[in-house]
Amino acid sequence: MTSIAGWLSPTRTIGLIAYAFAAICCGIAWARSSGTPHPSRLAAVLALLEAGLFLDMAFSVRWHLHDLIEAEAIRKNIYAQRVGPQLAALGLLSVAATAGMGLALQRLRGRPGTILAVCSALLSLSLWCAEVISLHATDRVLHHAVGKVMMVGLCWFACSTMTGMGILWDNRATRSRNGPGHRTGQRARRTRAGAEMRAVARNPRHN
Repeated sequence: MTSIAGWLSPTRTIGLIAYAFAAICCGIAWARSSGTPHPSRLAAVLALLEAGLFLDMAFSVRWHLHDLIEAEAIRKNIYAQRVGPQLAALGLLSVAATAGMGLALQRLRGRPGTILAVCSALLSLSLWCAEVISLHATDRVLHHAVGKVMMVGLCWFACSTMTGMGILWDNRATRSRNGPGHRTGQRARRTRAGAEMRAVARNPRHN
């Protein structure tokens, strides 16, 4: 049985903190926008994604999936030929991640905080996929020790921090655009409309 100290390695600790931070930030952004006419569905989606990555970090889901794929390859006697499919999978992953970031830049133009959050979340998801694919050359880079922490842990931290800060940045910018001045203008328009309706009601000749 694995002890708590053995399970909670420095790298896993950083991952848990990083994904929890990102999930909480996205949850805060979603909660702040839920009372507005246009709640942020993107913040809710990112919160679910980061929460899922947090649970994966806690229960090592990606490594269980990797072990299942590896066991199936061994059972079918194709494990020795794994490098080709791994390279192809990494290539498709790179194309998909690049396309996703390009689409985010195009669709979210003028919202730098959201672009930062989405691109960072895509990088986090790509890291997860890369670990499942587990090409030896990739693993050697990601699992290189920097002090007591693996390189992949620093990548998790960077991506999650940018996701959390980016979504809060966008949320703050949106609230500023729809702040007191915006609400005052809406109230003024409603007041004028109400006054006009009362004036018409008092003066039948306008009917």
